[in-house]
Amino acid sequence: MKKQKEGRGNPGVVKNPLTAAKNAGPEGRKTDHGRQLSGKKKKSAMANDPYAERWKYYVPLTIILLLTFFIYLPALHNGLLTWDDDDYIKNNTLLSSFNLKEIFSQYVLCNYHPFTILALALEYHLFGLNETGYHAVNLLLHLLNVILVFYAVFLLSDKAGVALIASLLFGIHPMHVESVAWIAELKDLLYTFFFLLSYIFYLKYIKYRHKKFLVFALLLFLASLLSKAMAASLPVVLILTDYFKGRKINLMSLLEKIPFFFLAIIFGLVAVSAQRSGGSTGVIDFTFPQRILFACFGFISYLYKLLLPLHLSAFYPYPVKSGESIPLQYYAYLVLFAGLIVSVLISLRYTKTIFFGIGFFALTVFLVLQLFPVGGAVIADRYSYIPSIGIFFLAGEGYYLMERKKLKMIRIIVLGLFTLFFSILTYSRCGTWKDDLTLWTDVISRDQTIEFAYTNRGIALRSEHRNDEAVSDFSRAIELKSDNALAYNNRGVIYYNEKRNDKAVNDLNKAIELKPDYAEAYNNRGNVFYDAKKYDEAIRDYSKAIKLHPGDAGAYFNRAHAEFDSGKENDAITDLKRSASLGFQPAADVLRQINK
Repeated sequence: MKKQKEGRGNPGVVKNPLTAAKNAGPEGRKTDHGRQLSGKKKKSAMANDPYAERWKYYVPLTIILLLTFFIYLPALHNGLLTWDDDDYIKNNTLLSSFNLKEIFSQYVLCNYHPFTILALALEYHLFGLNETGYHAVNLLLHLLNVILVFYAVFLLSDKAGVALIASLLFGIHPMHVESVAWIAELKDLLYTFFFLLSYIFYLKYIKYRHKKFLVFALLLFLASLLSKAMAASLPVVLILTDYFKGRKINLMSLLEKIPFFFLAIIFGLVAVSAQRSGGSTGVIDFTFPQRILFACFGFISYLYKLLLPLHLSAFYPYPVKSGESIPLQYYAYLVLFAGLIVSVLISLRYTKTIFFGIGFFALTVFLVLQLFPVGGAVIADRYSYIPSIGIFFLAGEGYYLMERKKLKMIRIIVLGLFTLFFSILTYSRCGTWKDDLTLWTDVISRDQTIEFAYTNRGIALRSEHRNDEAVSDFSRAIELKSDNALAYNNRGVIYYNEKRNDKAVNDLNKAIELKPDYAEAYNNRGNVFYDAKKYDEAIRDYSKAIKLHPGDAGAYFNRAHAEFDSGKENDAITDLKRSASLGFQPAADVLRQINK
């Protein structure tokens, strides 16, 4: 009788598993944890297990955090900037009132981000106007985001080495200085924190299939949207992740993302409404084909600066003004973009990795590529904060590939050079954001055609009583942009302080002509009229300033002075009381003297 061959479809022959284990020897016996391995095989299995011996990557992650903390130390000595910081903190009554209803129902600086305002309110009650506290919170959030980048990339790739490289580059990259060293960009750090937490829970949902992880991901996504609307890109990133992780993209996988898309659309509409409320949309008027060209320019520029972060600036203006033709060289970016897309699609023949990394970058940067223009800058360093993760993930995979190809020394040298290069640039760039003067001087050193920069530097110089330099900057700003009401107003104030009243009135008249609702210019012109003893004209201007800005305690105080000198004492006392009720201490002091 012929023996039946094992595994050839003979269900009638059942091998005794106990006998098989005995014959296999100790290496084949089962334990509660599966098959035992011996010697080299056991070590090899542990090396391939990303969750084994976790302390091996806790140590390098700690080193990454310490390095990141050290290179951002200069930011702790930075101050508040007049660019948004003042309006977010000094002039924001929502922080002192801590009224939750108002915080969740109002736009602030053309944005709806109540979680960010709530966080600033907490900081305000802890630190007041102590800048160091705000910068310390920003740095802490950045360090937490470094940890979350590590964990997210770890879950994504199952490779600790890839996750470490991604988190290192994310932590020390110079393009992230704007998000960390600028207090107003707390919103970037906060929305990223919740975005990454949401993404991590979604990756855990894919891995473990527990619905609770999907619910946590949705709630954290909502928190991210309440911190900054740019988080709206997450739902499409989740679909891209399904593809990368080999999960079927079918009706069920799409249905589970409907709540994510619903929230993204709602907050997207709110964001558009917020931008329109302050006139931020439509500032630059280009044709749609031109916008596509600028989008390609922005896309390639972000990639280039992530690789070589040179000539960074706080403000990147459009290369041309509305209505002007675009220089021919900018069409090269369209060709580069098309070439990149073709290359990425070709790479799908061999791997999904490149498609995912570039796709993550593209999906998260898409909303700020100025296809729908907001503001006057074509790109901004802060917009790269989350999108850069896709590129750093690719860098980590590249490093891992070099390890497999036995290029150990080369990869160590390359990593060391990039780490040193990025660290030095980041440490230095933190000092650029120290104050208004250093920041706008740096912007002007990159581009001498930005009137916005000259205006802001002029304000900084004026605050330091460097009037000649300030007048020069305001004049240059007006030369670059003839309808610059802010520059006219500030130059007029300097002329007034120097008793050059004719020039002061001319500049303030021009500021009001350009901006009829300019309350500060009316108040300043009232001061000029008051000094010239033209009390009726002064009272008229102060009244106009109060009508435009009813909460301006200084305007009430100034009008009271003019009313006293023109014999209207009762009106003056009424204005003094109103000024004092708004917290203006000089008005309260004058009232006490009168009552004596």
